Amino acid sequence: MKFESLDDAIKCYGKNNLVAISFLKQIIFYTKHGVQPCFIWESERNKGKLTCWYLKSETEYINKLWKDSKEDGVQ
Repeated sequence: MKFESLDDAIKCYGKNNLVAISFLKQIIFYTKHGVQPCFIWESERNKGKLTCWYLKSETEYINKLWKDSKEDGVQ
C-alpha cells in the first residue's frame, strides 16, 4: 500500500501499532531478516534523516534478535 503522508499510514494502522526506527544499522538488520517497513518518511526529530515505520506485530521477534545481536557484539 502506498501512502502519501505519515498521517495516512497512522490512519490506516493506528499510531499504537507502528514502531518508528531511525537507526540505519537496525533498519538494515530488520530488512536482512525479512521485515520490511510499511512506511518510510523523514524523521520528525532529525530533519534530513529517514525513519522507517514498521508494524509492531511484525517486529516483536526480530527486535529480540536485534537485542541479542547487540549483546553478542554483532550488528
